[in-house]
Amino acid sequence: MREFLKTKGFKMTPQRELIFRSFFELTDHVSVDELYIKVRKKDSSIGYSTVWRNLKLICKVGLAEEVNVGDGITRYDHITKVPHGHLFCINCKKLIEFNVEQIIAILAQTASDKNFAPESFKIEIQGYCEECSKDNKSDSNGFSQKQQKLN
Repeated sequence: MREFLKTKGFKMTPQRELIFRSFFELTDHVSVDELYIKVRKKDSSIGYSTVWRNLKLICKVGLAEEVNVGDGITRYDHITKVPHGHLFCINCKKLIEFNVEQIIAILAQTASDKNFAPESFKIEIQGYCEECSKDNKSDSNGFSQKQQKLN
C-alpha cells in the first residue's frame, strides 16, 4: 500500500496506515462514523476529519467509491473487479451486495443497440430485507402490499 500511494503522490503516515487498514478490514459498506469508531478503538488521537479526509483519499486513488442511497448517509464501498449491485432496505438501511454480471451483459447490449458507450453501471434495488419484510408482505412479483396500493 505504501508504494501504491507513493506512485499516486501521497505518503503513508502511521495514522493513514491505520485508517486504510481499518477500512479494508471491514467487509460492509462503511460510513465515516462507523470507520471513525473502529479507528478510535485503536488510536484515540485520530480525529473525525482525519478519517473523513482519508476516506476521500481512498476514493481519489481508486480503491473505493461513495455509495449514496438517498437516506442522507454516505457510505464507502471497496472497488472490486467483479461488478455488483446493491439491495437497500428502506427500513433498517442495510445494504447487501449481489452479483450483476448477467445483468451487465444485457445493459451493455442495450447501450450498444442505442450506439451509446457506457462508462459504468450502478444497480440498486430498494425494498425490504428478510427481517423487515415480515412486516411488509410481498406478492409473488416481489412488490409489497404498500407498493400495490400506490399503483
